Amino acid sequence: MSLTISPTLRTLVDAEIKQVLPEVVAFRRDRHQHPELTWKEQATAAAVAEKLRAIPGLTVVEGVGRLGVVALLQGEKSGPTVALRADMDALPVREVTGKSYASCHDGVMHACGHDGHMANLLGSALVLSKLRSHLRGQVKFIFQPAEEGGAGAKVMCDDGVLDSPKVDVIFGLHGWPEIPCGQIYLKNGPLLAATNVFHIEVKGTGCHAALPHLGTDQVLIGARIVEGLQSISARIMAPTEPVAVSVTQFHGGTANNVIPPSVKLTGTLRTMTPAARERAVGAIERLAKGIASANGAEAVVTFESGYPPTVNHEKPTNFLESIAREVLPTGSSERLNVPTMGGEDFAYYLERVPGSFFFIGVDDGRAGGYPSLHHPAYDFNDGALPHGIKMFVHAALAYADVT
Repeated sequence: MSLTISPTLRTLVDAEIKQVLPEVVAFRRDRHQHPELTWKEQATAAAVAEKLRAIPGLTVVEGVGRLGVVALLQGEKSGPTVALRADMDALPVREVTGKSYASCHDGVMHACGHDGHMANLLGSALVLSKLRSHLRGQVKFIFQPAEEGGAGAKVMCDDGVLDSPKVDVIFGLHGWPEIPCGQIYLKNGPLLAATNVFHIEVKGTGCHAALPHLGTDQVLIGARIVEGLQSISARIMAPTEPVAVSVTQFHGGTANNVIPPSVKLTGTLRTMTPAARERAVGAIERLAKGIASANGAEAVVTFESGYPPTVNHEKPTNFLESIAREVLPTGSSERLNVPTMGGEDFAYYLERVPGSFFFIGVDDGRAGGYPSLHHPAYDFNDGALPHGIKMFVHAALAYADVT
């Protein structure tokens, strides 16, 4: 896709970003210090709304999708409606960063960088509000609750966030610790996986640990199920089909000399297509029940449906790549060849309107690598903020050129 952004506009945007960056960083660190869990983001939403209401030209609505905050900026010329989205919730993780702005809520932290996503979107709103004379159409800034398993995007969509005015295209980003700070990774088509949670309860006959022949060993059976499930990706699915099956919890027993009558396993399934999801779900159930039955026990298997796959649209993705080539240093954007098995509720927006979700690098080159997402030492790198804001701002300003 061919796109030309004038040097004058690039210089103007860079200057505005530089001016607002101290405020944006301060907001990011304040939100990092005061994280809130999924569907508990009342103070976060209030803080976001307060900041947005202080920006000239924005119309702000609270309570969209229960706790979402939406702001609309009308350009001085007619054109499409571009939506930009950030998520607001934190995780039940105890922070170990040692930063001066570390979480003051014990056991809760922004271990996925949603504080950085909010700051990035706030910075975009601050800059675009000063560039209304260059804006054709309107920009809808979506601050969304409950990305971490709460399907906040679906709730906001059901509450009409993509309507009035109708959104023509939507963009979102995620900080990514595996790539250098400021680097942009894009991918057309499937980018992130569909998610399912599975629960397996193994039931049998408990007994004294010294007399295992008088019962069935549910712990051993559970362990065999964990091992057996790994054959799904290795032997049941095609080698070319992305799938991840991970058992993440194993609970059972109350004493060191008693084999318990039941154990419970919980895990996550990640797939890219409905057919792969159906095949893997069937395999999990078949293997768990078969292994339990072969050892004289019973397995009860249940599933919880999670997010659909995040599937980017071709035209918006190509558009973002053109933006990156125009406004970022040479070599700062790259196409991913394969998807990642993480999940994202941004998928719900992409099921309804065209759009694209991309990764922005936060790795500062430290020895041993940057802490991974959901790690207690993770902290969104403020150095990525100017790059993310620049991508959002130019996408909003230039989208009218390709419609």
